[in-house]
Amino acid sequence: MIKSIQIRNFRGIKRCLIGNLEQVNILVGKNGAGKSTILEALYLASAWVKPVDDLRAENKLDYVISRRMNRGSWDTTRKILWHKMNTTKPIEICLSINKTTLKFILADIPKKTVWLELPFETDLRYYSYDSREATDRLFRVTGRYSDLDKLVVEKFEGQIKFLEKLTLLDHNLSQYSRELEKKVWSILLANRLDKELVSMIKEEYEPRAEGLTYMPLGNDYTLALQLTDTTVRIDDLGDGAKNAVIYAAVLLTLKDTAILIEEPETHQHPAGLATILNFILKAAKQRNLQLIITTHNIELIKIIQKLIEKHNLSLKIFYLERTEEGVVNVRELEK
Repeated sequence: MIKSIQIRNFRGIKRCLIGNLEQVNILVGKNGAGKSTILEALYLASAWVKPVDDLRAENKLDYVISRRMNRGSWDTTRKILWHKMNTTKPIEICLSINKTTLKFILADIPKKTVWLELPFETDLRYYSYDSREATDRLFRVTGRYSDLDKLVVEKFEGQIKFLEKLTLLDHNLSQYSRELEKKVWSILLANRLDKELVSMIKEEYEPRAEGLTYMPLGNDYTLALQLTDTTVRIDDLGDGAKNAVIYAAVLLTLKDTAILIEEPETHQHPAGLATILNFILKAAKQRNLQLIITTHNIELIKIIQKLIEKHNLSLKIFYLERTEEGVVNVRELEK
């Protein structure tokens, strides 16, 4: 698991430290406190291992830049990632994973790369896992070093596997239905995990649900839900049901990693929220998933507190407050 997160110079955060994370973690606070920014920082750290998000078929750095306003990219507007757009110092994201602390760096250079600051003695200081390149200074031309590649993989094998599968679930994910179907649904159907999905849908969202299938749509195919008397496209479900289906489907394809969930209460009524949260916590227990959840909803916290004991999981709730200078103060809330 990730046990601590430290962030410097990223978006609205000048400095932030969260420690003592558990398997289930909830971040709460006012608008602008830095909750979503922390999720984005973790997501960017995973780009060191895997720069392209399979679920969205998009570069992670570009997605973080564009996801809030749907415009911009690393090449055109990367400066918005820096605190107060001050790019003189790099963005730093430090994660403690499996008792090892890794510091990831973003520098204001054309090369779209997340660097690891090497924590052992070497002539080179920064390493790019994706391109297998290393450098002593971020603005210098990089070179390839096969011996260093082998050493990094050996030392950080567990952290690499963990970060490779780290996944962000946010309100934009439903817009990538075509990419999701290609990546996720085939795995579900091949392993008949769709049965678990249909069971969840029947519980709260659509009691007439019987199965999942593909149906023709023009020259393409789309995933659809089979009901007792008809078949409807997943895209045509209500937003709450659609989000629940997407989140649950993604969770069923992952193991041994962290899932970042931004405001899962969006479009959910209380009973639907309880259903999807129960599914998420059950998957976390069965599939060894660490959850980091942001919310504004006290109902969500109450539901999770009731479900934690049922699924034998550990829970931490963190309250975030950001000062005018961009320092995020974090308090652990007791039950």
